[in-house]
Amino acid sequence: MPLPTSVSTPPPSPLRSRFASRSPSPSLSFAIMPLKSMADTASLIVRLRRFRKRAAQNHIHSDSGDEPWRDERFWGEGALSVKRVPLEREDTFECRDGVDAAKLVRLARASLLEEAQSIGANVLVDEQWSCHVCGPRHDGRTFKVHVHYSALAARSDRSDPQRPPAVERARGVPGLMTIVDRQD
Repeated sequence: MPLPTSVSTPPPSPLRSRFASRSPSPSLSFAIMPLKSMADTASLIVRLRRFRKRAAQNHIHSDSGDEPWRDERFWGEGALSVKRVPLEREDTFECRDGVDAAKLVRLARASLLEEAQSIGANVLVDEQWSCHVCGPRHDGRTFKVHVHYSALAARSDRSDPQRPPAVERARGVPGLMTIVDRQD
């Protein structure tokens, strides 16, 4: 019984016939690429590496230092509870028209303190942060900022300083910052 003539099949691929003549086996027909394509691919990889190096030149990195920092009011004996819980937070902000890195670090600390309070702690000690500003993006106004904040949550009868350590070391981009997006 012949097939109905109303059903049409797609035309054969021109690539399959072009590469099938060079391939020793039908299973390798798509594995072999013409030499011109390989050269184009290598050229593309070289250009991407150059672009990555140029893009890294626009990045600004700042941090609180190599060692975790503890406020002097928590140095004495009995100032802190024995049990301390390590907490870490990674925030990504998208900012427009400037970056106030100190403000973003304070936001990350406030979120970490909220998390500490939810588990019964009331202070953060042995704090450390880093801030990485990437950009500007293609529009020339948008920046992506990664803030990493880590600390130990503890209980104390003394008040929390409510200030990140060495926040004056946070480097940003001058301008009136608008936070467009925040990802926790």
